[in-house]
Amino acid sequence: MLRKLAALAVCALAVIAFPTNAAKPDANVPVTMMTQNMDDGTDLTYIIGVLTGQFPATVAEAVDLTFAELQASNFEGRAKVMAARIAAKKPDILALQEAVLWRFGPDPDTADFPVFDQLALLQAALVKARAPYDLVAVQSLNDLALPGDLIGGALRFTDRNAVLVRSDLKRPKFYLDNLQTHTFVNFLPFAPGLNVIAGYISGEVHVGDKWFRFATTHLETPIAGVPAATLVQMAQAEELILAMQGGTTPVVICGDFNSDANHGGFVDDTPTVGIFEAAGYTEGWPATHGRGDLGLTWPLYLEDQYPAPPFFAESKPFERIDLFFFKGDIRLINSERVIAPVQGHSMPPYASDHAGVIATFKP
Repeated sequence: MLRKLAALAVCALAVIAFPTNAAKPDANVPVTMMTQNMDDGTDLTYIIGVLTGQFPATVAEAVDLTFAELQASNFEGRAKVMAARIAAKKPDILALQEAVLWRFGPDPDTADFPVFDQLALLQAALVKARAPYDLVAVQSLNDLALPGDLIGGALRFTDRNAVLVRSDLKRPKFYLDNLQTHTFVNFLPFAPGLNVIAGYISGEVHVGDKWFRFATTHLETPIAGVPAATLVQMAQAEELILAMQGGTTPVVICGDFNSDANHGGFVDDTPTVGIFEAAGYTEGWPATHGRGDLGLTWPLYLEDQYPAPPFFAESKPFERIDLFFFKGDIRLINSERVIAPVQGHSMPPYASDHAGVIATFKP
């Protein structure tokens, strides 16, 4: 989950054109969507702790420790097992959060060499799994570069949301249109020079002779003892609801909301889920599983353990924060969690600290 407080917003959109197909569109074809927080390998606790005076180390020491954690995070192995689960489920659309790009360079101004590119690793693994996906939209948000010591340069973190579509889905039977990236007006001013931003990607899903609007987001993370973080999250939810309203077109919103839909009493037990429901949205999991199945999605493991290594620790999930909301003339057929365990006794033990969630809709 995004427990990372970084700065400097950089927003980009990549749209890939789909070739036309002369086949006649089919009506009422279901659309399967998957939301997945990829886990960027760290919660940046060491760096945040130093920058806020909570961790007794230098910035360079915290950067070195973070880089060691990233090396232990098994990005390639996690991408492989995640891709295998995606290939087995074959969702039409992938909505990703924490699809982070880690870069390195001699100093913060020149830290442009990719070290770990989670989008590239996942796409390559999907090709090997014979389930290629096209990257149709990417949004870069928090961007922070800091110098290390032992690593011999600077480490750069760029947080990203992304949307991918199965490569075999073509016009006119299926396509995404009007893809846009948006940065929320409301952000968390965490510390001097540290503004934590969030955003969302929106667009239209066209299938057969039907279409609906969709968005995917990663809202602000609540912080124990910092009520402003929860207020920012709630304001971002209201921004998103306002942006997606208007007309009678159905809407689907998915992502990592950092708001526990089960209201389990932990730090992520915020009013945000209720804000969506008050705006007329139905939350997907209880609509298909009832209230008895909690559908817990986070955390499958813990990060940033100290003293380190081993960095990671086992955990049983206790919150459901990876969610689907829908509204209007669209039917949710089913939903399911997707958990991808890494073989053996490795740590991290799963492809992500979040379970993915798949939902199938019939417009």
